[in-house]
Amino acid sequence: MAVASAPVPEPTSFRWDRLTVTCALSFCLLVSGLSVGAVLGELRDELGLSGVVAAAHGSTFGLGLVMMGLFGLRLVARVGRPAAFWGTCVMIVVGVAVLCAGQSWPVTLGGTAIAGTACAMLVLLMPGIVADHHGPARVGAFAAINGVPGLAGVSYSLAVGAALGAGLSWRWPYLALTLFIAGVLAAVGVRAAIPTSAPSPVSALALVRRSATRRPFLDAVHAVLAEFPLGVWSVTFLKEVGGSSSGGAAALGAVWGLCLMVARLLLPRYVALTGAWARSIGFAAVTLGTVVMWLGPSLAVRIAGLVIVAFGCSPLYPLAVDRLYARVDADSVALGAVTALASGVAIISGPLLLGVLADAIGLRDAVLAVTALAALGVYTSRPERAGPEGIDEPVGVASHR
Repeated sequence: MAVASAPVPEPTSFRWDRLTVTCALSFCLLVSGLSVGAVLGELRDELGLSGVVAAAHGSTFGLGLVMMGLFGLRLVARVGRPAAFWGTCVMIVVGVAVLCAGQSWPVTLGGTAIAGTACAMLVLLMPGIVADHHGPARVGAFAAINGVPGLAGVSYSLAVGAALGAGLSWRWPYLALTLFIAGVLAAVGVRAAIPTSAPSPVSALALVRRSATRRPFLDAVHAVLAEFPLGVWSVTFLKEVGGSSSGGAAALGAVWGLCLMVARLLLPRYVALTGAWARSIGFAAVTLGTVVMWLGPSLAVRIAGLVIVAFGCSPLYPLAVDRLYARVDADSVALGAVTALASGVAIISGPLLLGVLADAIGLRDAVLAVTALAALGVYTSRPERAGPEGIDEPVGVASHR
C-alpha cells in the first residue's frame, strides 16, 4: 500500500528501566538455550551425528515456535503473561542442564527441545511486552533488547573455546554460564512489573490469513531465514570449512554475537541513514557476505564474510517485527504469536536445509542457499511504489496510522 508520508523518521528513543533490563537479561538466557551452535561441531564428533541430526538440534527451537504460535495464546490466557514469562526462564535452565548431561543424541536432542520450546514462548511474549511498555519507541527498544544478548553469545563462544583449547569438556562451562545468567535475571527482574494483556480469541493462523498480515508475516519469515541458519552453523563452518581448531572455531564464533549486538544497538542511526532502503541494503550485505564465506581462500577471509553477514542481517528481524505491529490491527499477545509462527517456520526449515545440503554437497556449497534467499530479499524488500507526493512509504520504522 503506497501512501504519502513525511521523510522516514528516526525511531523514537526509548528509556532503559528495570523491565527493559529484565527483558534484555531474559534474552541473554534465551541465548543459552540457543547456543547449541557453539558446540554443534563437538556434538558431531562426540556422538557421530549426521548433518540432519545435528541440524535438528537447532531446529527444535523452530518446532517450539510453531507450537507456541498455534497454541501459546491459550497458555498465556490461562496462566497470565508474568507466570508464562518466569516459567519459560525456568524451563530454559532445565533444558540446558539436560543438554549438558546428555551422552547420546536422543538425550541432547531432548534437552534442546525443552530449551527450544521455552525459548519459543519467550519469543512469543517479548514483542508484546516491549510494545506495551515502550509504545512508539518499540523498534529501538526491541532492537536493543535483541542486541544486548550478543554479549551472552560472545561469553558462550569464549568460555567453550577456552575449555576446548585447554582440553576440557564444554559441558560444565556451558551450564555454569547459564546458571549465572539465570541468577542475575532473577535478582534484577524479581521487582519488574511485567505488563499484563488479555489475548484476543483470534488465533495466529486466522491473523495470518488476513491480507494485511500476509506480507509482514512473510517478511518476518524471510528475515529469520537470512539470519538463523548461519547463526547455528557458523562455528561448524569455521571448523570444517575454514580449517580452524575446535577451540578456535568456538572462540571465533563470538564474532557473530558481537557484530549482531553492535549493529542492533546502532539500528536507529542505521534507519535514519538508509530510510526505506534499510531492509534491502541488509539483504544485499548478507548476499555479499555469504559469497565471501564461500569463495574465501583463508580462514581470515571467511571470518570477514561472516562479519558482513552479521551486520547485514542484524536489522532485518527487528524491522520485520515492527512492520508487523505497525500494519496489523490486533492485540500485542496475538501479534507475538504471529511473530513466533513466522520465526518457527524459518527456523525449522533454514538450519535443516543447510544440514541436508551439507550431507549432499558439503557445508561450503550449502551456504549458497542463504545467498539465494538473501538475493531474493534485496528485491522483495525494496521501497514500495511512491505515493502521490513521490515519497516512498517508510518500511520497517515505527509508525501509526
